[in-house]
Amino acid sequence: MHTRRAGSRRVAVLAAALLALVISGCAADAPVPDVQPPAASVAPPAPEATTNVEVPTVDASLANQPPVAAAPTRVSVPSVNIDMAVESAGLDAAGSMALAANPDTASWYRFGPAPGAVGATVIAAHVDSLRYGLGPFARLADVPAGTEIVVADAAGIDHRYAVESVQSTTKTEVPWPTIFDRTGAPRLTLVTCGGEFNYTTRQYQSNVIVTAVPVT
Repeated sequence: MHTRRAGSRRVAVLAAALLALVISGCAADAPVPDVQPPAASVAPPAPEATTNVEVPTVDASLANQPPVAAAPTRVSVPSVNIDMAVESAGLDAAGSMALAANPDTASWYRFGPAPGAVGATVIAAHVDSLRYGLGPFARLADVPAGTEIVVADAAGIDHRYAVESVQSTTKTEVPWPTIFDRTGAPRLTLVTCGGEFNYTTRQYQSNVIVTAVPVT
């Protein structure tokens, strides 16, 4: 009986943690978005033993498999002099998306789509830092629709996007499931902090979210 109650409490805690999709402040060394990592794969049950079953022959080669998308290595917005290295990032100890401490370096959420893949490619960076000062992503709030963004990947391909929208949204209202969506048309989402800075909590009150679509 005690074991069942303990298990229920663990399930409830895990469910609550997975629903907490809120970006923290972008001041020095603050984590950025809480996001659910990909669900662990579960092995299918083994088939029951049978006899006299004809198994069709299937080509097991990898010749027809789609290529694996390469990780982004650089992001640039030429019109506002943004040109930043991009490093791959997972989750930090608090369950938030890990970010480079230096706002001059952007981070790509490696549990999500790479450039050119289905879904939203998410690249984020601190807006500033007490140690390093103001970062390049501070300029994103002022870019107009149609602005070109270029993301270079590890295969040497430049993926070009045009800004579709720029939004400044309070942290409690940011639609994180949409931003970290792994489905739908390929697109790019850049995220940083913005709005008023709360000196008590040492956090910005909003997030600047840039959505861009591929240019063909």
